[in-house]
Amino acid sequence: MAQRCPVCKHLMRPPAGLPRPTCERPDCIRQHRERLSKIPGMRACVICGSRADADCCGSPYCRETLDARARRDRMQRERLETRDATVTALDRELRRRTSARIPASAVSAPLPASDRPAVSQHPARKLLFAERLAAIVEVAEADPAGPTGDPAAPEQPKDDRDALARAGCASCRGLCCRLGEDHAFLRPATLRRYLRANPALSSAQAMQAYLGHVPRESIEGSCLYHGRDGCALPRAMRSDVCNRYLCEELDRLPNSTAAVLAVGFDGSRYVRTSVLEGGVLRTVDEAPPAP
Repeated sequence: MAQRCPVCKHLMRPPAGLPRPTCERPDCIRQHRERLSKIPGMRACVICGSRADADCCGSPYCRETLDARARRDRMQRERLETRDATVTALDRELRRRTSARIPASAVSAPLPASDRPAVSQHPARKLLFAERLAAIVEVAEADPAGPTGDPAAPEQPKDDRDALARAGCASCRGLCCRLGEDHAFLRPATLRRYLRANPALSSAQAMQAYLGHVPRESIEGSCLYHGRDGCALPRAMRSDVCNRYLCEELDRLPNSTAAVLAVGFDGSRYVRTSVLEGGVLRTVDEAPPAP
């Protein structure tokens, strides 16, 4: 017999395995746990949300899931400890070898980094992107008064913090850009913003403008706009995600204008070290490219 979720009251799908106390919506699971936490002496399983005497209800699935989380967290801690030890050692070694190129006040910070090669753009990739873009343009054209997202990002940094972040992205060379795949995070709002900023252009001309910026070569396994010199799209044409996203490492950089010794990693693999100072980037060490 079908049951209703005690939180949202919607019918619940028959469970494929372990019975659940609520539906699969995260908000319902959260609310159910909060309700149990208000009952004196009552606890909820951190995995399925069922009543439990400890963090886990004791079912095989929940025990295995909890153990897997613990293993993943332990591996992440070990990876970060190894990375931090590498940063400390490289900082000491590079300052000894190239002291004239590294400001004494530079603060060391681990950052992402990419050294993936550029490869020829596959024709099928551009064709698939053109089909996706045509659908986006059609939606934008059907509702020209719709939302346009954030204002277009200026080509020049707006302040010292922005200049530091851009230099950090340049030292990384776009590790996060791999998430752009064949869509570049473009949305109808992005096209509306571009069309409003360029009222003389038709929708077809706007689409051709975007296609015209696709480079002949892109970084292997990355966004189709990710070329040898970074993003091939002008900032005014990029998505809100691409214009405003900062990785956790960049977001943690100091707010001061002090120089930063950016030690770059692709996962746990060391890639390069750069000095970021006043929005200017200088690479001081680079590991051989990965095979």
